[in-house]
Amino acid sequence: MEASIVIVTYGQWAVTERCLRSLQIALGERLGRDWEIVVVDNNSPDETPQRLHEWSDRIRVELLPENRNFAGGCNRGAELARGDVLVFLNNDTEVPAGALETLVAQVHEAEVAIAGCRLLFPNGTAQHAGVAFIQGRGFANPMPQHVLHGQDGELAATQACFESDCVTAACMAVRADTFAEVDGFDERYGNGLEDVDLCLKIRIAGHRIVYRGDVTVVHHEGASRGGGSELWNTPAKMAAMRHNDEVFTARWGPQLDQDDALASVVWRARLRDQPPVRDGGGAAATVFGQPLGIGPAADEARAIAWLLSETVGQPAIYAVPSANLVADLSPAMAEILRRGECVQGAIDRPIIYVPGGPRDDFGGVALEGRSLLRLPQAETAVAGESAAELWVTTAALRSELVASGFPTQRVRVVPSPVIPSPAGSGGHGVLAVVPVHHPPLAAAVLEALSELPASTSVSLLPTVFRRGWERDAAAVLPRAEALRPCSDEAAFADMAAAADVVLAADPSDRFERRALVAAGVGATPITLDPRGPAVAALGTSTAAELAALALAIQRSVSEPRDRRELTQRIAATRADAVAALRALEASLTPSA
Repeated sequence: MEASIVIVTYGQWAVTERCLRSLQIALGERLGRDWEIVVVDNNSPDETPQRLHEWSDRIRVELLPENRNFAGGCNRGAELARGDVLVFLNNDTEVPAGALETLVAQVHEAEVAIAGCRLLFPNGTAQHAGVAFIQGRGFANPMPQHVLHGQDGELAATQACFESDCVTAACMAVRADTFAEVDGFDERYGNGLEDVDLCLKIRIAGHRIVYRGDVTVVHHEGASRGGGSELWNTPAKMAAMRHNDEVFTARWGPQLDQDDALASVVWRARLRDQPPVRDGGGAAATVFGQPLGIGPAADEARAIAWLLSETVGQPAIYAVPSANLVADLSPAMAEILRRGECVQGAIDRPIIYVPGGPRDDFGGVALEGRSLLRLPQAETAVAGESAAELWVTTAALRSELVASGFPTQRVRVVPSPVIPSPAGSGGHGVLAVVPVHHPPLAAAVLEALSELPASTSVSLLPTVFRRGWERDAAAVLPRAEALRPCSDEAAFADMAAAADVVLAADPSDRFERRALVAAGVGATPITLDPRGPAVAALGTSTAAELAALALAIQRSVSEPRDRRELTQRIAATRADAVAALRALEASLTPSA
């Protein structure tokens, strides 16, 4: 038996049935031959025990006479399982084809005992995209936190692949012999922290744990308990959480350190300090979204915050959802954010919403009438129905939104502001932003770069950390320099200033900020979108089709665009953004 999937149930039969049907489709005829499903029911009070028997020809069912919680149910399932690998799976998940096979293959790698994956809520935002130990208020030692919880699930950072101290057992593959070696889950925990405890036991035993952000499972978190977020605030649940915290800290607390090295290596970022508890009273405006975080939309939000501070005054900085992972920024930008960071935006002042991606729901916060929505693409526009204005990056996008029904006067073209950086003289060949979170495109980019003359200097900047990517890159392009991920645009501008050409073929950068920043310091940018913000600001020669990418790079290296002309174009777009901010201030500020 290749693997055993262990599922623990307690009520909520419809949730369990959805999970089982997804597994049946994903595994097909291999179910029962190479894979088995073991369902352990914790004495459900509903129809679940009877309905499970209807599946008895496809799954193994164990009905417990009492509720042994998640840990006890999983341990019993592991005792019954016959597979060499155990896959612990919440019954409120939906599993696509190939996902579990990848995790099982991962734990067969030498020294790896556990593999976890990216879990997305049904709306596409991230539930689990890596765990880090972070020092928080009320605890003497760092505690585990989901670093990107609630953020857009397609953010490149969520798709990293790295070694970690722990992953969540909502979907976790574990070698069966290692699970037995550490005596399984500790049943003192009451549905919380038992998975972290297991991971730490296995790490202490000398095994490795891998998070695979390239594997995605949908997680209807909370559905297995039959309630929403309000369920977490009941006295019983709060008491259980305190008990779990006490058990966990008594065992592991003194051994834990904050995962600063993990944040630096994987995301070139840092773990967030405790946010100030203050509102945004007195601020000129509020920048709302992920201005503290990482990724293109965070860069856009920070650039708008900088522009506000330079024109109409210091903005309030309001991060929703709250960010556990923040960019490692230049001192000047960090100071703007520090002065403005708050837990509530400025009242009766303009609010600028910058979504982290098309799946960003701002933590469920509704847009207000005195607000505008910043958009790089049409998919997010539905969230702007109540906003005063929609700011879009290109005239083509404006036409698209107007044609779809948005009033003409509510849609304004505002170029992405680029913070001034010293122009460079180039001379160092090609700086390529490699979308390692998108392996097929990354392979195409590397292949195109390999066709450059051997004399051309090439530096590779990954969008995010992925185990083994340097090895894969070296196999195709052995002469290239592999860099670390970069979360600070000021640092990226310094890299781009030294380059002749910057290849920014990153589909997650919908604002095309890397291309625009490169142009701002005089480097010739290349993108893949002929209708994108870079083409709109700089002209059609900035875009190339993927099939012609190698030729476009070679042509740009041999005949780069005039560096002064590029910096002037970026300065002009910045002036347009300043004018839009001043107009917003005039239109939304009450008369004296």
